[in-house]
Amino acid sequence: MTEPAPVLNVPLGGEVVAELPLQWISDDLGIYSFVLLDKVAWVKASATSLLSRIEDLLAGGVDVIVTPEAKAITLAYELASRLGLGDFVVARKSRKAYMADPVSVEVTSITTSFPQRMWFGQEDLAALRGRRVLVVDDVVSTGATLAALFGFLRSIDCEVVGVACVLTEGETRSDYDGVPLISIGHIPLVHR
Repeated sequence: MTEPAPVLNVPLGGEVVAELPLQWISDDLGIYSFVLLDKVAWVKASATSLLSRIEDLLAGGVDVIVTPEAKAITLAYELASRLGLGDFVVARKSRKAYMADPVSVEVTSITTSFPQRMWFGQEDLAALRGRRVLVVDDVVSTGATLAALFGFLRSIDCEVVGVACVLTEGETRSDYDGVPLISIGHIPLVHR
């Protein structure tokens, strides 16, 4: 069996290439770690690349972006800014004291070993209810986060117009649950 590459280089757009180190998350499963949150060049290149790919998707308009906490927050900000949206919503991973009457939805992602909750305050609900939503994330792997978000968003009468993510992982996807999923690239899961 061939040893997996210790680092995977992924073009994000222009001259920007992300160097992703292999991280073993269990004895037999590895991921190429993509941490977008604090990389300004990666965020800007990813936003430019995604905007060129989602132009047709957004032809009918989008009212608000929603992103799960935390690694895609800077990307959601950059996209919201470039699309002229006043705000975006972050699905928080813990209940915050400032949240009035919050609601939550459970999710277990590939990078967590236990169920978590995504929290929304009443202000978030007001920004989302009945709106056209673009979901923005860094990596879509198993789809567990999307499943939880879609279920919640649909329960408050949102129309999810698309998913914009930098990378898909494991399974290559062009849609999720009938909704277009646009990405810049794809990375493998590593098994041993």
